Amino acid sequence: MNKEVGCSQDLVKETKEKRGKKPLQMRKQRRRDTVDSEPKMSTMLEKCGGGWRWRRMTVMEDGSDPMGAALRVRDACTVGLEGSPNGQWWLDSIGNVLNGASFERVGSRQLAGLLIAVWARRNLKQYIGDIDSAAVPCGFGRAIGNKGAVGLRMRIYDRNICFVNCHFAAHMEAVDRRNEDFEHVFRTMTFNSLSSGLLAAAGSTSAVQLNRAANATNNRKPELSEADMVVFLGDFNYRLHDVSYEEAMELISRRRFDRLREKDQLRAEMKAGRVFQGLREAQIDFPPTYKFERNQAGLSGYDSSDKKRIPAWCDRILYRDSQSVSGAQCSLECPVVSSISMYKACIDVNDSDHKPVKSVFSVDIAHTNEITRRQEFGKIISSNKKVRSSFEELQVIPESAVSISNIILQNQDISIIRITNKSMTSTAGFEIMCEDLSTAIEDERVLKSRERGSTGFPNWLKVTPAIGIIYPEQTVEVSVQHVDPQSRQLYDRVSWNRWSEGTPEKIATLILQITGCYSTETKSYRVNVSHRSSSMAHTSKSTSWNGSQMWSESLI
Repeated sequence: MNKEVGCSQDLVKETKEKRGKKPLQMRKQRRRDTVDSEPKMSTMLEKCGGGWRWRRMTVMEDGSDPMGAALRVRDACTVGLEGSPNGQWWLDSIGNVLNGASFERVGSRQLAGLLIAVWARRNLKQYIGDIDSAAVPCGFGRAIGNKGAVGLRMRIYDRNICFVNCHFAAHMEAVDRRNEDFEHVFRTMTFNSLSSGLLAAAGSTSAVQLNRAANATNNRKPELSEADMVVFLGDFNYRLHDVSYEEAMELISRRRFDRLREKDQLRAEMKAGRVFQGLREAQIDFPPTYKFERNQAGLSGYDSSDKKRIPAWCDRILYRDSQSVSGAQCSLECPVVSSISMYKACIDVNDSDHKPVKSVFSVDIAHTNEITRRQEFGKIISSNKKVRSSFEELQVIPESAVSISNIILQNQDISIIRITNKSMTSTAGFEIMCEDLSTAIEDERVLKSRERGSTGFPNWLKVTPAIGIIYPEQTVEVSVQHVDPQSRQLYDRVSWNRWSEGTPEKIATLILQITGCYSTETKSYRVNVSHRSSSMAHTSKSTSWNGSQMWSESLI
């Protein structure tokens, strides 16, 4: 569904007559004054609903800032359906037709006159999830939504399926621009979580897409290329070349569509690999879908005006699935295999200059039944001793030892925790975290909690390294140190609260976890760390621990 944007000469003429005629010389002088003193005002008429309305945008044409002019156009002109019920009207109308047919709309997305919506049978909805939407403007400056694409991505039976509705550049000679529109859509379309069923405002959508397009110059893989199946549909605007109006009409009357297909721009561009790479289309056995006079039935409605636009298959449906070669069978290696059982135009529809095109797909999707998979996996483990033994070995935690369980820090002295891997064959991993952060007074009553630094330890405590691996029969030394304000700021970039001479004891509990390389199980050790100010140093001398003699107890 494409909103009509353009200028009506008759309406412009009528508007001028209403404003009143002015002498020719006065009009010419006013034009010169406007060009010399003011920015040029480009005026556009926009058909919205049942009537036309004016939209005016200011374009600076002094040549000083072309990019700025494009941005001003984008800001000044929102080509959308602001206040128009057209988009919602289509959703409601289709919903009413499907009402009672066990269908439910699962997603929709709109950009200006482009609208895409997907309905699914209710009994299939439980297998559909992760519904995301996207919009890419391709109009003036890649910012205006009169040309572009809207898309929906959803996960069906755990496979990503994308549907993209496109409207590309018009006119016979604009083949390269149409190819560029496709390339722009394919590379920059970025899907976001669907927050609402219908997004009618095009301004914010365009701005977001401009940012995405700017970031698309990196090596990020296009999201559409990662889908298991993609369906492109819409008004691609490719025409018939090297054929006259009379020749085309004569071939249509004889239903010699095979001769016309040889003149199809899209087929030629796809064959040359310049557009829609990797996609395919069902056989076209219906008349060209453009251009028709409104409200004229049948093939007699082709354009008979002075322009006599050559009929063309502007409206198409192309697709790609998981098949790398034709005829591949559906499997986990080729999870989505599709075929088309019907591809035709709705010639009887006569309220547009285009004829709608419809298609019926048959899609086979391979997916894994997780319940069955777990059951079979459990049977293999329980019945196969070799497999079970391998899993048991993977769960083994290497035997280890930690040299100390209590540390009392004074001043900036460094205490060492030695972690030993006693295994002769297995590598161990270790990680040190902080369980308790508190400041205690002399009677051991907790006074208040202290903030953690960015390392996860108290701001006054430095532990390095806090994570690592230990090879068989090797020992790793971990340093534990009380830090002063200046060194801590350099180490952690965290604000420091000064401690006075009368500051009470600082206490933290370190939890040291040991794990095997492939194990999800852990073995934990607890190491208590405290720091006393210099005024309390005499009480700590009689209770200090000898790190070389003390071994910690493990926590089971």
